[in-house]
Amino acid sequence: MAGKKGARSRNGKGVATKSVVPDVYQDMLSEALPEQLHIPERPLKRRRTGRRPSQVARISPAPATSPLKGEEDEDFEFEDVLDLEGERDVPPKRQQTAYKDSDEESEDSDGEWQGLNLDTEPEVDEPGGDLDLTLVKKPVPQTKTTPTRRKLVSKAEKAERLEKHKMHVLCLLSHLDVRNDWANDSEGQNSLRPLLDKQMLKFLRPKSSLPQFGRTDSLKRGLEQVAVMWRTRFSITARGLRRALWADDEKDLQNFKVEDGEAFDKADFRAAAKTLKGSRDLGAQLFCALLRSADVETRLVCSMQPLSFNAGGPAMPKYTPPKPLKTTHEVNDTGTAFDAQGTNSASGSSSRSSVPGLPFSPRRRLGHPNAAAYNLPEMSAPPRPPPKPKAKPIHESPYPVFWVEVFDEAHQKWFPVDPLVTETIAKPHKLEPPASDRENNMSYVIAFEDERCARDVTRRYTKAYVAKTRKNRVESTPGGERWWRKAMRPYRRGFTSDADQIEDTELAKKEANEPMPTNIADFKDHPIYALERHLKRNEILIGDHSCGKVAAGRDPSVPGGKKLESVFRRQYVKVAKSADAWYRLGREVKMGEQPVKNVPAKRKPDDFDDGGDGFEERAGVNLYIEEQTELYKPPPVVNGRVPKNSYGNLDIYVPSMVPKGGVHILDDETSRAARLLNIDYSDALTGFEFRGRHGTAILKGAVVAAEYREAVEAVIDGFRDERANAEELRRTNAAVRMWKQFFLKLRIKERVDAYADDDEVLEDVESVQIEEEDDDSEEYVDDEYGGGGFIPE
Repeated sequence: MAGKKGARSRNGKGVATKSVVPDVYQDMLSEALPEQLHIPERPLKRRRTGRRPSQVARISPAPATSPLKGEEDEDFEFEDVLDLEGERDVPPKRQQTAYKDSDEESEDSDGEWQGLNLDTEPEVDEPGGDLDLTLVKKPVPQTKTTPTRRKLVSKAEKAERLEKHKMHVLCLLSHLDVRNDWANDSEGQNSLRPLLDKQMLKFLRPKSSLPQFGRTDSLKRGLEQVAVMWRTRFSITARGLRRALWADDEKDLQNFKVEDGEAFDKADFRAAAKTLKGSRDLGAQLFCALLRSADVETRLVCSMQPLSFNAGGPAMPKYTPPKPLKTTHEVNDTGTAFDAQGTNSASGSSSRSSVPGLPFSPRRRLGHPNAAAYNLPEMSAPPRPPPKPKAKPIHESPYPVFWVEVFDEAHQKWFPVDPLVTETIAKPHKLEPPASDRENNMSYVIAFEDERCARDVTRRYTKAYVAKTRKNRVESTPGGERWWRKAMRPYRRGFTSDADQIEDTELAKKEANEPMPTNIADFKDHPIYALERHLKRNEILIGDHSCGKVAAGRDPSVPGGKKLESVFRRQYVKVAKSADAWYRLGREVKMGEQPVKNVPAKRKPDDFDDGGDGFEERAGVNLYIEEQTELYKPPPVVNGRVPKNSYGNLDIYVPSMVPKGGVHILDDETSRAARLLNIDYSDALTGFEFRGRHGTAILKGAVVAAEYREAVEAVIDGFRDERANAEELRRTNAAVRMWKQFFLKLRIKERVDAYADDDEVLEDVESVQIEEEDDDSEEYVDDEYGGGGFIPE
């Protein structure tokens, strides 16, 4: 900032005769500045050039210099030389030096020096030349942000996620069962029944004399009126159920806090039926109880939100520490510091105006010549009203988690009703959230009836159940369908009603009418359709029976065209195995069959050739489909001789591999019995136990000739009888030893008790003798003290 300041002296009087500045301003300046500082009559103005001299040797006017290039039209900035004393201790910074010739100085800056009276100071002519300017640049730290990659999920972690997913599903089923039972509570229904007027009840209970469509229309009109009333009466004050997410790192769970949700018992549910406040999930449950109180057949439906077992889902948001509140300190005209809220940092006063006796600075009175004699009265700010606590906004998914289904008796169908979130009736397609919704994911939709029977109605609400939804369910895993049927068995009805049959037909038809996916990723592991690019290593496509085309990117050969990829039925995808794999299944490749596929063998570290070009080429593995194989027929048993392989045993991977004329006895002592009978046998190899990449053969039982089966089994029974007799003898001997020890201890106790009786007899005799001696001593009377028993003085 360029400018001029009035000259001032120590006492402020001697300058009045030399300057045209009024005395009022001289008095103000003398009050504002410290009196102990000796300031020259005309303070020297000096341009900031980045240099800080250690001391001021002499006071001389500094010549005007021009600013840097690009700043020639701006005013120069000056500072008092005395202010340099407070800046001598500034730490050194990284400096950047620029050079500029004196010929390039601007003439505009010379005009600012024309009003100064420099006659009293000798002028110093500095030689012209290059001016060395030093610019101070604050170093900017450069931070490189690397994108974080999600950690890969191992096979063991996938199995652990699947088990936790199953456990979470069972817990949510139990939770839904409890809430459905609360909706049947008579006390809660009695609290909600007065909300329904006569007109609502009339529509909700249509007469049987009405036609079919008239009864359905009456029911929907009644539900619309009840839904509007419920939206106006019920208040959402809490957060409901939301999607459970995995954390990418365990550190994210250290500062994770579970948001306050609804955790109450049946008594709280009854209280909520009176206050009509709670989460939107509770609102749907109370709405179900309201309809059931009007004798409307109603289901409580929940879209369960379990932890996903897939690795591609969204992750839990990372913890970000709260930023500390920055307080900006202000300095008033007297040099006292105040924070941004008006608090005095030195004395702790509440506001700047409430400080008693606060003098007004003369700098604030420079605008008026007679302001020195005016003193403003003290004023205190009115007390601020206490801030009202703001209600924390509730951010939830725009799609519901709980809603109800009402049974249309006229059409024998169930249709959904959502009065709070989507405000829809009989529109199931409006309830499915998109895949981008982090708060809600539709994978399991379970409907509970008032009889505590549950049904899986997920297919009614999903658009792509087979292509997308099924991948997030446990049925997509090996053995998942059987597990899900077992999990739903406790909630299954004992019989199948007509309405259940109609509903099953409706859901199966909707699943069958699902169109072919349009996304390439949806074809992977699809149970109906398949792409050739998604075939596994041991899968092959038999026949060229394409059922459609799908766009697979742009075609560079055709402007604006797209590549089309053939889509095949999953039934034409066959599993191919090697000859050894088919042999372990009891099948062998037919003679003359050509492999349908040859897969390259996996490289091993032992295949690396140091002298060659790298890894040695290994022959591929030929694969065959099941149609190219037949049942394996082992050599038969002839004259009691059992065939053996090179290891002295016989491969019995499946029961069909038992040779003709032989029998496989699974007992482990079959070989021992055969050796005892001196007959031929062969140990049965039933499989391998793998630990890592190494397998150990499992031998279970043996194969003998069929005519020796009864003899071998009889000997095995004899072995069992011997083991049973030996076990009985061992137990008998153990019991005898125990009784022997017990009898010995009893005899010892009896002996010890006998010793104790003898000691008591001796003690009795001694006590009798002592008593007799005491009686004899009592007959002796000492006459020394006389009678009366008084102690002599």
